[in-house]
Amino acid sequence: MTKLKYILSTGYCNQQRGRTAKSGIFFILIIFYLTLWGIPNVKAQQASIQGIITDSASGQPLEGANILLKNLSDETLHGIATDGNGFYQIGNIHPDTYLLRITFVGHMPYEDTLSLKENDRQNINISLQPDTEELEEVVVSLEQTTQVEAGRQQLSASDLGRVPTPAGSGDLASYIQTLPGVVSTGDRGGQLFIRGGTPTQNMVLVDGTLIYKPFHILGFFSVFPEKLVSGADFYAGGFGSQYAGRISSVIDVKMKDGDRNNTKGSASLSPLLGEIVVEGPLKKGKSSWIASTRRSLIEQTSPTLLGEEQPLHFESQYLKMSFFGEGNSRCSMMGMHTYDRGKLDPVEDDIFNWRNMVFGGRCVVLPEESDLLFDMNAGISHIANGAGSAENPERFAKATRFNLDIKLTQYSGSIRFDYGGFLHVNSLNYDMSEQFGGPQTGSELFPSLGTFVQSTIPIGNNVEAKPGLVLSYHRHNYPVSLEPRFRLSWQPWGNEEQSFHAAVGRYLQPITGVTGRRDAGSIFTAWMPSPVGNAQMEAIHFLAGWNQSWQNGLNISAEAYYKKLDRLPVSVWSNFARFTTDLAMADGVSYGSDLRLEYARNSLHAFIGYGYSHTEYETRQEQFEYWFGTSSQKYHPSHDRRHQLTAQLNLDINSFSAAINWQFGSGLPFSSPMGFDELLRFEEKLPDVKREHGTTRVIIEKPNNARMPSFHRLDLSLKRSFHFQNNQLTLRGGAINTYNQTNLFYYDVYNHQQFNQLPFLPYLAVNYEFQ
Repeated sequence: MTKLKYILSTGYCNQQRGRTAKSGIFFILIIFYLTLWGIPNVKAQQASIQGIITDSASGQPLEGANILLKNLSDETLHGIATDGNGFYQIGNIHPDTYLLRITFVGHMPYEDTLSLKENDRQNINISLQPDTEELEEVVVSLEQTTQVEAGRQQLSASDLGRVPTPAGSGDLASYIQTLPGVVSTGDRGGQLFIRGGTPTQNMVLVDGTLIYKPFHILGFFSVFPEKLVSGADFYAGGFGSQYAGRISSVIDVKMKDGDRNNTKGSASLSPLLGEIVVEGPLKKGKSSWIASTRRSLIEQTSPTLLGEEQPLHFESQYLKMSFFGEGNSRCSMMGMHTYDRGKLDPVEDDIFNWRNMVFGGRCVVLPEESDLLFDMNAGISHIANGAGSAENPERFAKATRFNLDIKLTQYSGSIRFDYGGFLHVNSLNYDMSEQFGGPQTGSELFPSLGTFVQSTIPIGNNVEAKPGLVLSYHRHNYPVSLEPRFRLSWQPWGNEEQSFHAAVGRYLQPITGVTGRRDAGSIFTAWMPSPVGNAQMEAIHFLAGWNQSWQNGLNISAEAYYKKLDRLPVSVWSNFARFTTDLAMADGVSYGSDLRLEYARNSLHAFIGYGYSHTEYETRQEQFEYWFGTSSQKYHPSHDRRHQLTAQLNLDINSFSAAINWQFGSGLPFSSPMGFDELLRFEEKLPDVKREHGTTRVIIEKPNNARMPSFHRLDLSLKRSFHFQNNQLTLRGGAINTYNQTNLFYYDVYNHQQFNQLPFLPYLAVNYEFQ
């Protein structure tokens, strides 16, 4: 095991091994950020406007709404776009008379005339009315507008419906697996690996509260169906300082508020899933609710559809209540329960199960006499998962996290500041009865306390810089941690059609999820503090990209990334143990590039995405010396997919909508067997070596020395909607794995067997919407 040495200096740890240069860069970024506080407030004698823009029906904030302020005297323009809370502010406005115009796609525009005086600050909160005709969005290029950001993709509910999903509507799980840089091990297990990171290194938030396992055991589905999602921010890397505690990626999902004026709902049924969603007002115009229940049906339908039973089951229940106050301020409460259970290996009796329970509340308030937006959320997230026999699981682990997060947003002149603090308390427990080494039981209470700050600084008309910093403290022997981060966007020609973006940052993760080495068994996770002294997992992200768009609807974007990974806990290598809590430290790198080509015009949407990735670990373990003659081994982890290609087409013709999705992925690594021997045990008595053969065991090669075959699959769907007064019936027919490609799910080196992903699967889904 690698011995790590640390030197505590200037408030954070530098790892000994030539990191002086990296530390110097971080120190410069910190000093640069701190100098921003000395910038004076330049709003004196100037006017400003601010507010929150929402949808009038649901009260949902509208991110990316365009705010245009035109001086009626000299026709100068001010422009900005709303953030994720629907919040905007325009300062440094010369006192005069202005035309205010607010627009958002699919909504009626809002216009008003404003007379602004010296030191005048006006709160203008607008609820836009939905429009059945999609409006042309006003593009503002003078100041901050919705831009392509480093590592970030903004998702909408309509995006989720573009991918063929064997259900009545789309799902985040099906959609996100089509993006470059996202690797799934198959259509079972619910595991996503993003740009070299593992599932336990991803942060998934539901209305600001963490959820541990959001993806169901049947890989097409998650706890985020199209009908419940308002939008999501997906950061494949380089995310800002408001996110702390994970080193790989962030999926920040915002759930819909219920309709506060009308009661309505939908019910859908497919061979794999049944779902009901209902929403309506609690007090008309003032509060709302939305509820959902879902249940899988594949256990019941697979003998007929596939010719064999698929022992996979999942279900979920969800409820959210929202309350709307003055000035478009709002508060909400939500609760979610999920349960997954199934066998991934049809030969063995091991059954995996997990249960999520999430409860959270959130308030976003813009006081009438203040220029400070207040955003607070608190929640509790719990997971329990087990593996083994159905009656008596041999492995069991659970984790509970309480979170309190406070974020404040305000402007100083044209500079935006986002800052706040967080308190996270983790309760971690696990119990292993399998004697495969390492600690068999554990219980830990692990609090974390921290603060963060980020500023958005316009430099001229074309550049926007976002320096940020996270300061955190953890009880478990870790020193105070500093995580500097910096994001940049540049529009060389002053418009959104061409933009360059980049990000660099340090990311730490104090809690690790320990999983097994086998692909199928890796869905069981035991959460624990990083096991070696004060060695938090660490990643340094570098990424840069270019986005180019044209007026004809064509868009091309490319992004390259590099991640330096340190102090990753990995299972100690063994030729027979299938799960162990014995851990060693590994360092690594992950680098690659993502390329996207997208065309959207009228009723046609086409997308081609290609991802190249290279992930490599290096670890030192005593067993390597015995077996391979050297204590250090470099290897590619089991999620290292070198090439991934996705082609997608959506076409609307009259009442019909067709979707085609084809995916290709090169083979994933695995450890191949090189022979077998007989294990004789001496614990109870001396064996008779002439007559007793012992227990047969496999001897495997070096870690992940081989690769599985490539994966490719074609999915199709065609839907048609029928309208009956206020109701709508939608029929969706399609097929998964249309040309019945044999794709390997995993190879069991212990039993010398291979297990395949789902074969050709036709489906017909019915969805009925009522009001």
